[in-house]
Amino acid sequence: MSQSIATVVAALIAAFGGSVLGSVVALSRFKRERAFDRQLDWYERALRAAHEFTLRLEIAMTFTRESKSDASLLARVWQEVQAAHLEIDRCATQADLYGSKNAIQLARKLATVVQDAANETDAFDVPGRDAEGERRLELLDTVPERLRRTAKPLAEAGRRHLGLIS
Repeated sequence: MSQSIATVVAALIAAFGGSVLGSVVALSRFKRERAFDRQLDWYERALRAAHEFTLRLEIAMTFTRESKSDASLLARVWQEVQAAHLEIDRCATQADLYGSKNAIQLARKLATVVQDAANETDAFDVPGRDAEGERRLELLDTVPERLRRTAKPLAEAGRRHLGLIS
């Protein structure tokens, strides 16, 4: 009788240990998958933010250079540039949490390029249609290409960090 009790107790202990081990493994896998999903989401948001900012800036610069653009349209398109700037900053701030070391540097570079441009052009206020306004637009001419050149290696860093390429 004592041997059958010992067998039952051993089976219960083994079953409990197995279920605990299975739970720990499942929880660990869930955490890794969730971390992967959040990192992938961050890389996607960072690349989208760079693309959106570039697009908004190019649109705003085009409308500003067109002599027929009215003031309310110009105000709106430059506000969109400012909103896109904030999203670049958000992504750069979150880089330390989600990005690889290389991605962190690239996200900071994106934010620096945009912030430097904002500083040089009074935070993307609507440029006037005078010599000073044209000077501000000329300062912005290189920004889209600089962002594109930085976004490409960020995408590659993301694929490498997430194990999507070797």
